[in-house]
Amino acid sequence: MAQNKKIEINLFVVLFEDSGSHVAYCPALNIYGYGNSEIEAKDSFEVCLKEFFEYTINKKTLLAELKSLGWNVKREKKFKAPNFSDLLASNKELRKIMDTKDFRKISEPFVIPAFS
Repeated sequence: MAQNKKIEINLFVVLFEDSGSHVAYCPALNIYGYGNSEIEAKDSFEVCLKEFFEYTINKKTLLAELKSLGWNVKREKKFKAPNFSDLLASNKELRKIMDTKDFRKISEPFVIPAFS
């Protein structure tokens, strides 16, 4: 497979403050980023997201990990994250954020390297 191939996925990220820190949390992947500002939290999140994909692709565990997180994974390498409502029903941490924090939800495309 060509080295420069990419897969684009849309993810929603919940942004909120916790104990004076800004947090960017993606419940579909259970990945957090933190910082002193929203920008730092988003940057931290992107680093963690990249590390997640590099690690799971390298270890050949990406598909199993995504499936365990409730993703719909098709053989043609098409990925669909769980719906927000499904995550809200199954993710205790997300419910806690929704119940106790001021937050906003954003949806953004992210690009991951293609893998075999």
